[in-house]
Amino acid sequence: METKTVSNLRVQVRCRPLRAECSAHRLRLSLWGRYSSFFLTMYLLSFLSFILLEVLAVRCQLESPRIVGGYTPVPYSIKYIVSLQTLYHQHFCGGFLINKFWVMTAAHCNIGVDKMIVVAGDFSLTVYEGTEQQVFPQVLVPHPNYNSITYDSDIMLIKLRAPIELNSYVSVVLLPRQDAAIAEGTMCRVSGWGYTTPTGTQIPASLQTLKLPIVSTETCNSSQSFNGSVTNNMLCAGYELGGKDACQGDSGGPLVCAGRAYGVVSWGRGCAQANFPGVYTSVSKFRRWIDNTIFSFYSRCKTN
Repeated sequence: METKTVSNLRVQVRCRPLRAECSAHRLRLSLWGRYSSFFLTMYLLSFLSFILLEVLAVRCQLESPRIVGGYTPVPYSIKYIVSLQTLYHQHFCGGFLINKFWVMTAAHCNIGVDKMIVVAGDFSLTVYEGTEQQVFPQVLVPHPNYNSITYDSDIMLIKLRAPIELNSYVSVVLLPRQDAAIAEGTMCRVSGWGYTTPTGTQIPASLQTLKLPIVSTETCNSSQSFNGSVTNNMLCAGYELGGKDACQGDSGGPLVCAGRAYGVVSWGRGCAQANFPGVYTSVSKFRRWIDNTIFSFYSRCKTN
């Protein structure tokens, strides 16, 4: 629109009788038109970049698991959960606090360290409650073996710029030891914000939670289920008849069993389908990597 206006001005402006003045007017208008086109182009590029980031955030939100068949817990009773949000405060993934400087989430939640914020102490994402703590990430550390096709090693650590204050609304969750197993049938809790139906038509006003039983890898890998797609770095949780599951948008959230975060919400087939439980990254397979990663940062601080 501006370019057309500039073009019309150049056509409609009448020059004065003196040729020199006319040439000067034409030169000024020509330069002004060029600069206007340049700034218009830059503005459009900036606007398109903004739109692209929002589309990517929405896409991530629509393709990542959320809670179906859950219920609203007592406010602030699940203190370790955090919301990963875009710079425009749009929730796109879950995560959980493992110490006041570190958050764990899924590697496929990586949208860039300069494009997200971490929010702890939240219950309703649509209401300011005064309990929230917002911190920018300093470093994102996805597992080096993460496979974006198979979702193997779908785990990521987030180092925060500033520590989260632990209080009556915010706390950490314990982790299992390296290679610790969790028995089939053990009831575990998964929590998150977002759509509460498989079709993605209902958004809860507050955090949702759900208890699910652990499903054996053998059952999960059977021909009636995922047919061998579940690796040794994953675990499954859900009901044979379906109806309750993590579903669209809560990737990175915790699966907590016996007080420890054994799983990270990763992937699945649809939501709450019979014979297809949710698939989680098995945290115990990565405990050594987690400890080594955090220790390396602290060692670096001491040497510096």
